[in-house]
Amino acid sequence: MGSLILDVRRILDLLRVSLKYAATPLMRWLLHLPPKGPTIGERLRLAFEELGITYLKLGQFLTMRFDILPVEICNELNRLFETVTPINLQEARAVVEAELKAPAEQLFREFDWNPIAAASVAQVHVAYTRANEKVAVKVQRPGIARLFAADMRNLRRMVRVIDALGIAGAFSATQVTNQFASWTENEMDFELEARSAERIRQNAAPYEIIPKIHWSLTTKRVLTMEFVEGVSLAKIAATLDAGHIDQLARMLPNLNVEKAGRNIAFAVLRQFFVYGFFQGDPHPGNVLIRNDNTVAFVDFGIFGQLTVEQRENFAGFLENLALGNIEQSFRHYVRQHAPTAETNLPAFETQAKLIMRLWYETSVSPFATAKQRHMGRYAVWMIEAIRRHKLRTDPNVLLVWRALYVLDASSERLSEYFDMMGQVRAFFLEFRPGPLGRIAKMVVDPDRNAAIFRLVREAPAYSETFWDHFTLGETPFPVLANESGGTHRAGNRKVMWLVLGVIGLSLGAAVQSPHLDGQFKVTVAVALLTGWLLARRIS
Repeated sequence: MGSLILDVRRILDLLRVSLKYAATPLMRWLLHLPPKGPTIGERLRLAFEELGITYLKLGQFLTMRFDILPVEICNELNRLFETVTPINLQEARAVVEAELKAPAEQLFREFDWNPIAAASVAQVHVAYTRANEKVAVKVQRPGIARLFAADMRNLRRMVRVIDALGIAGAFSATQVTNQFASWTENEMDFELEARSAERIRQNAAPYEIIPKIHWSLTTKRVLTMEFVEGVSLAKIAATLDAGHIDQLARMLPNLNVEKAGRNIAFAVLRQFFVYGFFQGDPHPGNVLIRNDNTVAFVDFGIFGQLTVEQRENFAGFLENLALGNIEQSFRHYVRQHAPTAETNLPAFETQAKLIMRLWYETSVSPFATAKQRHMGRYAVWMIEAIRRHKLRTDPNVLLVWRALYVLDASSERLSEYFDMMGQVRAFFLEFRPGPLGRIAKMVVDPDRNAAIFRLVREAPAYSETFWDHFTLGETPFPVLANESGGTHRAGNRKVMWLVLGVIGLSLGAAVQSPHLDGQFKVTVAVALLTGWLLARRIS
């Protein structure tokens, strides 16, 4: 009964706030009057702020859904990441002591109950452990889990109606809502955030600082980590904007903005394209520059993970774009997205390649200004093309785009010192070897070598089984045959090309041998033709 009452109260709040911010523009639209007052994005942001935790997080989630909303609305919703009103001392103490099951004085030598930062889910306090280690303590706002659950029940009821009426068009409102729920539930679990921080810390470069977790002082609602000294990128940009270079010199006497910018870019790009697990919110307040020009990340509530295929496609897109290979870049880019029934792929290809060519030519032009070279403007055009042509995109890929967009927005403010596209080009030249280097890497990869050894050892037996299946009219790959539809066909095509590739390389080498007579070479040709026919049957 308590949950039902809360659901009704929250839906009434939603109706009240919706009328408050939507009634005037709706009436003006019905009366054919020009828009007046705040923009749609501003009204949406104000409504989300008034509705509280769930809608604040929904707005933050939608900032990365460039494939659904126009960029100007996403940019307005990005303001929802700014500081919010903190909870009071008594509420913060109650959460800490309830979670850690002891009075704060027994747990910490010193605890400053005035927060140094406050956001929608939690606020951060400075404290000292009993061992006199300086730590940052993240304390979750009380009651948000129950409120979030009620709002999600109401949202799921609404999106079922939206999908039934086809209001969302090619997109599934239910799918987007489920993604949002999972995204927010992960962010509200501080133990998961701590594990994410440790995972990124294990792969950190020497110029990349990830704070150490204090597990004895960490629960699902309280997170204690090493306090990292440094100045936020937001503060550095604001100081430079104000022309207070002398003040910045006092804060960071050894600062080299160009070197620090390179460290930020390389740290983020390594997370994306070398390890595939990344901090998904590198906005200027979450990135610190230290006096030795190393870069520190301090918030891991939003994280993402790319599959090997996604990593390769995204890296291939950016690498080829940075080097001016537009055709190859587009081939990698389009693989990141899935067409819908409303997608016009030829039109999308034409538009995307025009943007890519302009992007590359501007990035290498000696006459282009820093603002013209700004990576963000072209990324926005590409994302608008995705939305206009109704392509679907995996949320983790969108999270990479958002992270790059946020990072590049920071670089624009430091454009005198920092060229983001130039850093991308430098990164791929250093971390992505050419074709010969990749072959060498493949040759020394122990996993690949073991697979090749097993293939050579077991090939005769597999060949006999393959032929037996074929002569009986059966599918030689029953595992793939048991899969359904497109998955089955796609999987079989991959197997087909893998088999033909191995056979072709092996027999091709044999044909080149001067010691083999013409009859054997004819036999090889027949074998290749037979293999092709078998592969056609498989696919």
